Amino acid sequence: MTMTAGNAKNGASADAEWGVVLLAHGSQRGSDTIDGLQEMVRRLQARLGEGNAKVRLACLEFIQPDLPMAVAGLVSDGCTDITVMPFLLGQGTHTTDDLEEEIARSLEAHPQARIKASDVFGPDPALVDIVVERVQEHGVSLNGKTGGAPTGVMLVKAGTRSAAEDHQWLFKMGNMLEQRLGEGYAVAVAQSHFGSPTMEEAAAELVDKQGVSSVTCVPYIFFPGLILTRNILGGLESLGQKYPEVGFEVTPTLGVEEGLVELTAQRVLDASYG
Repeated sequence: MTMTAGNAKNGASADAEWGVVLLAHGSQRGSDTIDGLQEMVRRLQARLGEGNAKVRLACLEFIQPDLPMAVAGLVSDGCTDITVMPFLLGQGTHTTDDLEEEIARSLEAHPQARIKASDVFGPDPALVDIVVERVQEHGVSLNGKTGGAPTGVMLVKAGTRSAAEDHQWLFKMGNMLEQRLGEGYAVAVAQSHFGSPTMEEAAAELVDKQGVSSVTCVPYIFFPGLILTRNILGGLESLGQKYPEVGFEVTPTLGVEEGLVELTAQRVLDASYG
């Protein structure tokens, strides 16, 4: 998606400064999110190069600056070409309505700017690799089981209230993960709260239909916080009471690691020069 204003040229001009905004959702509780996002900005800046781009953080909710404020800062630093990277795992209203509205507000205040938005992550093999690493860290070996009941893996994203989202990207991610894990593994996807697919539905798929005796839960969120402690861990506690014969474990969140930094940088570069 590309949005322009005024008489801006197509493509970056030779003397233009390049600005990059890492646009996250934001969180109203704790410091894990802001600390993690700031670390992501630092590592993305290092990856893109201090002399090539100026990277700033913005959030859609709770944490300042918002996108228009971040754009204003970049424009004041001389950046006329700006790439917005939605630091969001899924494809939903945040990546359509909210993003377009924030870009429109930014262009209204700074019509001389040229703003591009890169693609969100969505189902991506690089993210599948990170999830597999989380599973392996908990002692689940790949392709290590060829008979009997499969090993269960539950991929849990943050819940959303939006009825417009069909979560097809999440189901595709689950299918990619199951193929990557290989024979002997069953994968189900869920939301932490706010509706289907629920963690209860995912557990029923794994335990009642697939017959697993253990479930490794991967919180498909960037950083620990209330969603993890209240919704995901709370949900696992309830599932443990419902299925006392099943062992439930939880892996760390995605965090900030080299694979994620590289994927983020590639999204930015593809949008800017692709």
